[in-house]
Amino acid sequence: MRFLLRSFVFLPALMLALVVIPSAAFSMALGASVGLSDKALANVSNDLTLVSAFTSPPGTVPTPPGTVPTPPGTVPQPPQPTPPAPTFLKDQATIYPHIIKKVIGDRLSPTIYAFTENGYLYRSDHDGRLWSLVTTAAPVEDFLMSSADPNVLYSGTGVDCRDPRAPNQPFFRSTDGGVTWRELPTAINLRPLLIDPTDPMRLFAADCNMLYLSLDGGRSWQEKPDNAADRLWLTHRVVGMAAAALVEEQETSTPHWRQLYAIGVDRSGNGVVAFSDDEGESWVSLIDPATALESPQMIVAHQTQAGLVWVVTAQGVWTTSDYGVNWSLYNRGLREFTALRALTPNAITYSDEGALYLATVRGLYTKSVADAAWRKVTGTSFDELPLSGLLLTESNPAMLWVNSAEDGVFVYRLANR
Repeated sequence: MRFLLRSFVFLPALMLALVVIPSAAFSMALGASVGLSDKALANVSNDLTLVSAFTSPPGTVPTPPGTVPTPPGTVPQPPQPTPPAPTFLKDQATIYPHIIKKVIGDRLSPTIYAFTENGYLYRSDHDGRLWSLVTTAAPVEDFLMSSADPNVLYSGTGVDCRDPRAPNQPFFRSTDGGVTWRELPTAINLRPLLIDPTDPMRLFAADCNMLYLSLDGGRSWQEKPDNAADRLWLTHRVVGMAAAALVEEQETSTPHWRQLYAIGVDRSGNGVVAFSDDEGESWVSLIDPATALESPQMIVAHQTQAGLVWVVTAQGVWTTSDYGVNWSLYNRGLREFTALRALTPNAITYSDEGALYLATVRGLYTKSVADAAWRKVTGTSFDELPLSGLLLTESNPAMLWVNSAEDGVFVYRLANR
């Protein structure tokens, strides 16, 4: 009986304990887990750096995978076409990507200066093979260069002698190859004509009334009125000069200017050719009074053949090989220019083989020693262009630089080179 009573009382209590105690333990564990999760989420929501690492900033859209985000504040642009490369004529001189508009140099020097179409001034000390930029804003457009020191340059247009009310014109000098320029008040209205090939500080210049000589780079000037009996510069205005720099009694390779030539024009436009062997103290006319040179433009003296001179005029090219004792007029083949005096040729030069090259308002002409007439150079890009100047150097006698009035510079390779 006791056994049954003990079983009846303790067996239900044991079963209740087996159910209630595990349930209570499970509930306590679950509550602790829920409380820990809430606290952890609260801490995460307060950590902005962690949030920003997984979410986009306000107002933005997440970037799709495989794309590059656009920087803030920029608008994507469509691709632009690549501009075409500049094109040039076959014999046009360029300093890429610009066309050369003018070259300036001296026969006795390999240094050449070049103005490009954008107004920049460049320099080459190797006959144009390599160029270096001098300045982007030169205050001058033309100048003379010293062959003795190519860093020394002189520039002056001179006053317009046809206009008595013409404004004064400045005169500039550079001693650093055109990087800087200094205006010389003592040389106002002068135009430089010739620089001593041995001394860059010695030069001749002229205005409408007088020829001048400077021995100190243009700071001071001496009048050279022609002390000979002819008094040529009282009636003629000097417009050009040349020196036979390599010619003297005993031929030398050292330049000098003991043999000087000058051309002048009077009020009627008639010209004179004069010679001086005393640095311009006195001059003697090389032209017979019965021979009238019409509107002389340029004079060139051969550097090694004494007495050989060419003068470009409205009539054609006058030449003498004996200091003016005898003159010849070369104008066959130039009738289209000589018939109209307004179409006077502009410049002349010679090759070391004796051929002449003449710049005209309608292309380039040439004449060899054996030719009786001038022959037009054809097959070039400048056949019909108005030309304004020529440059040929002793250091590169195969290359002729051709300045045109409007279309830039061209290079002409001389024949038999």
